[in-house]
Amino acid sequence: MPGPTGNKCVPRYLSVGRLSASIATARRDRLSLTGLLDVLGQASAYRRTTEAMASGGAHAAVAPDAAKPLVIAGLWRDLQRPVLVLCPHPDDARRLLDQLEAYCGEDAPLLHFAEAEVLPYERLSVEAGTVHERIRALGALHQAADAPALIVASVTGLLQKTLPPAVLRDAMHTLTRGQHLAVEPMLTHWARLGYGVGSMVDHPGTVARRGGIVDVYGPGHDRPVRIDLWGDEVDSIRAFDANTQRSGEHLDAVTVLPAGETLPLLADHERIDELIRGLDFANTGTSERDRIQDELADLLAGVSLDNASFYAGFLLRHTLLDHLPDDVVVVMNEPSETVEAARHVEGGAEKMRLAKEERGALPMGFPAPLADWDTVSQMLEGLTRLELSRYHQGETGAAAVALPFDAAPSYQGAIEDLAEAVQAGHRGAVVIATQHSQRLRELLAEADVGAGEERTLDTAPERSVTVVHTTVAGGWTLAAEEGGETLVTLLSDAEVFGARKQRVTRARRHAQRFQATTVEELTPGAYVVHVDHGIGRFAGTGSRSEETDAPGGREYLILEYAGGDRLYVPMEHLARLSPYAGGEEKPPSLTSLGGQEWTRAVSRARESTKRLAIDLLALYARRESSEGFPHGNDTPWQREMEDAFPFVETPDQQRAIDDVKEDMEIARPMDRLVCGDVGYGKTEVALRAAFKAVMSGKQAAVLVPTTVLAQQHYRSFTERLGPFPARVEMLSRFLTPKEQDEVVRGLKSGEVDVVIGTHRLVQKDVDFKDLGILIIDEEHRFGVAHKERLRELRSEVDVLTLTATPIPRTLHMAMSGIRDISTIETPPEERLPIKTYLAERSDDLVKEAVQRELDRGGQVFFLHNRVKSIHLAAGALRDLVPEARILTGHGQMPEDELAEIMERFADGEGDVLVCTTIIESGLDIPNVNTLVVDHADRFGLAQLYQLRGRIGRRSQRAYAYLLVERGRRLTDTAKRRLETIMAATELGAGFRIAMKDLEIRGAGNLLGGEQSGHIQAVGFDLYTRLLSEAVAELRAMREGGAPPPPQTPDPIIDLGLPASIPEELVPHMPARMAMYQRLARATTIEAVDDLPREFMERFGHRLPDELHNLLFGVRVRVLAKTAGVESVTRRTDRVTLKLVDEVGGARIALERALGHGTTVGNQQVHVPLEQGRTPWGQALLEVLEELAAFRQRAGELSEILAQASTR
Repeated sequence: MPGPTGNKCVPRYLSVGRLSASIATARRDRLSLTGLLDVLGQASAYRRTTEAMASGGAHAAVAPDAAKPLVIAGLWRDLQRPVLVLCPHPDDARRLLDQLEAYCGEDAPLLHFAEAEVLPYERLSVEAGTVHERIRALGALHQAADAPALIVASVTGLLQKTLPPAVLRDAMHTLTRGQHLAVEPMLTHWARLGYGVGSMVDHPGTVARRGGIVDVYGPGHDRPVRIDLWGDEVDSIRAFDANTQRSGEHLDAVTVLPAGETLPLLADHERIDELIRGLDFANTGTSERDRIQDELADLLAGVSLDNASFYAGFLLRHTLLDHLPDDVVVVMNEPSETVEAARHVEGGAEKMRLAKEERGALPMGFPAPLADWDTVSQMLEGLTRLELSRYHQGETGAAAVALPFDAAPSYQGAIEDLAEAVQAGHRGAVVIATQHSQRLRELLAEADVGAGEERTLDTAPERSVTVVHTTVAGGWTLAAEEGGETLVTLLSDAEVFGARKQRVTRARRHAQRFQATTVEELTPGAYVVHVDHGIGRFAGTGSRSEETDAPGGREYLILEYAGGDRLYVPMEHLARLSPYAGGEEKPPSLTSLGGQEWTRAVSRARESTKRLAIDLLALYARRESSEGFPHGNDTPWQREMEDAFPFVETPDQQRAIDDVKEDMEIARPMDRLVCGDVGYGKTEVALRAAFKAVMSGKQAAVLVPTTVLAQQHYRSFTERLGPFPARVEMLSRFLTPKEQDEVVRGLKSGEVDVVIGTHRLVQKDVDFKDLGILIIDEEHRFGVAHKERLRELRSEVDVLTLTATPIPRTLHMAMSGIRDISTIETPPEERLPIKTYLAERSDDLVKEAVQRELDRGGQVFFLHNRVKSIHLAAGALRDLVPEARILTGHGQMPEDELAEIMERFADGEGDVLVCTTIIESGLDIPNVNTLVVDHADRFGLAQLYQLRGRIGRRSQRAYAYLLVERGRRLTDTAKRRLETIMAATELGAGFRIAMKDLEIRGAGNLLGGEQSGHIQAVGFDLYTRLLSEAVAELRAMREGGAPPPPQTPDPIIDLGLPASIPEELVPHMPARMAMYQRLARATTIEAVDDLPREFMERFGHRLPDELHNLLFGVRVRVLAKTAGVESVTRRTDRVTLKLVDEVGGARIALERALGHGTTVGNQQVHVPLEQGRTPWGQALLEVLEELAAFRQRAGELSEILAQASTR
């Protein structure tokens, strides 16, 4: 059917091939040190080693740890063969991988064969990320590449069984342009290969189909791929952005890998049958036997299991070595430690097996998920290999070649000594890899040493000193031969300054900004807010009864209100809806349709936001007119203290630091809020602000809500400020009265420079000689009286407030210019993602998890959230792990007793803290890297997220075990919650909903209790909109301007056309609603023009008529709003436009300007449907465009006349 604009109602944009094919990929600059490989080649011992290895056999060499990445990169480059580096432990492998990146160069095929960190014989649901990393590495080995691969693995990763090479190759599916496909069988096959099938792909291991478009996000891809079909032929293949879903560059082919290892489809069923026959259930009970037999039967029937890793021994039998070519070179990093680690892994698995057999939890003859180390080591012996050790040892019997490296000299900040050594020329070419390149060059220049700065070092260094802005693990010197002339010296920050900033370049992640939940993420039963009708419950989508027979009729969102009333909201009006979020767990009350209840609630909220805006603006004005103390620029001591920070500042953290310093240097009191999760670096911001005040001759006070936090901050401040003449004290009830008096006297006399304290600090007997800055941690946790005292101090000194509860961005923007807020959203770069496991509770699992952490010198939080049974839980844990020192803490303890427990634990006097959720708020003990949550199904999602964030604070891998009772049937809500935290990431809709609730809690903390009530009454999104309007109106009035005009509602468009997104085109309701919301939010013609392009990219070349009509309606709505039109209604013979304003005397002029046979009334314009050769839709668009232009001209003329009349 021809559309209202003729052939089609909106431009078709020709073909997808004409669209831009470029989406910028986020790539960071990798700083290369590959030029040092050229220098390594000049060392005779290294050349002899590579020449000998070219002939095969076993060899041994000695080099310091810091030089090993250079040696391995050199072997890989010079031998031109695949290299496998085998490390004793996962952390060793990860650190080596990070260092290799700098020496191998940007394009090196560097692979990590990760270890699936599961405990053998345990029913654990494993995160998909590690499995995908393993599959990605294996897939790369089986595909042609420009250079041989360089693979790094721990011995644990090597021993874990994986897919057979032939099976993997057969499962790899390469698609090329022009290829013919049977799409349905292919999608079914991918689902059996572990892919989740949905409406859109947003993380690896997912696939989606929409009409002639197939999207797939494989484990081997950095970005998902869109396959555009023409019939059954592949017309194009393009990478696309998972966030925007917009296409990028064209590809000639793509290879799709399996999305898992333990897949029934890829298993040898005959072998499984044979292994099943070998099981002996004599030691197990009936229930365990039936469970295992049923699950094995499911596997044989092709059913995928959540805990399939438990059956890895049945499903897998090969190792990484089976996938490597015969000419691979194996580098054993620290061979003795590697063998010891292999025996430890093997022994631990055997111990676990025997314990479970003895307890009847595992039948005898259950196949192992790990390969036998003796078999693996025999395979290694048949390969070319190098045992690389930090000192002479060796399993090969071959004489170890001492590579001519030596430890780098340490200067510990004495730049003069470094300059002297360079000038003497004894160190060869000096390369300095540093995070302080600019400052170091300045210091060297002051010492008369010129240093060139290179972003990358791709060739051998030519200058005497070259500074490269990067990080290496440590320095070394390299000679041409042992005892000979030094060729090059590499120095890191550790040698130059005495400390090295920690950085894990491969672990970089983007800032975690939790987007507001949107309407498309609603599920039936969820609460929504309609701006005109109030709070309703989402019941689904559908059509109205009178329209059910209309082909391609409109689709509606159905909302239920009080009394069972229903409201049908056209999809194009989605902009008037928002998901309800009120920050409380109890559900809101439904509004009555047609009553005054909602109007009154909105009116009360509007009045409250106006009062809040008045208070905030008054406070802002008072602060602007107050006289403050301008602190000076940073001193050398300030820079020295900041340089000692052992981590690389994240961009957000650096911005917050700069904001605070800028505020402090202005002659008005600072009042800034810094918001960031625990461990994101707020304390460092506070430290630098406090020290800046001390450097200006002022005192600094840090106020915290609990004694535990006071001790934590005191520890941080004394450690960092210890080398400088700044006296730091603590003031809390934890001190004796005599000690408290001494601190109070020191504050009054000025002897104490920095004090950290609880509410004791704001009592009346505490006076400061010259307080310069007050730093408040979690202000909302203080009482009313304390807040009054803080309000008095605020007008006198700089105030810096810290909070770990996230503040919503919409609120941040609403308060822009009246409340200074800095947010730190980026996790520190050295933090690794936390490995999260969901498992049935078992003593073996708990014991192994605790012992694993203790073995690496760490500590454990064991969370048991029932005070009455917490001591029983602690006793049971003592019986399980008798060697562990166990402490117990909960919120019902006296504060002093709890503080003492926490201090002992922080001091390392305990290995395990059995506790309630007291650890949720702000606690920071970096040595705790394992969390065990008992009865995890009883916690909310936001709470689980916050609890999990208490670990993983260092560059060590952290582990979270979420335990549920064995055999316990979880509610659907609890199951979804746990699945979301396992998918673990900020991508899931459920996760964003939880974060929204957490943010609203933060908003309530910031704004106060009264505002929290209004947030709950009208929902957070509408509340924020009201606050934003109130602030804008008041600011405009104070600045002498006119208040912004009230927002006019969107025009009502009724064109009588079948207009919808057909279900056949987008079957998945959330995806369909997402597109409706995109249409509803389009407010400019440019945005409207972009929509057909996006639809064609995502859903195929040809768009159905009803979708074209829908897009036409959106274009009419956008133009109508610009033209001042209230409604557009199509009748039998005309389209009627109802205007917002009366035409008055301009009727004839307007009629003449609009053309197209229009007739103009006082507040209406009629456009006839019969337009001759011009389609009526095209005529309507032209009339609306001319009406908008006429309105603008009339407005300009009125303004000119008004100005003339005032002269």
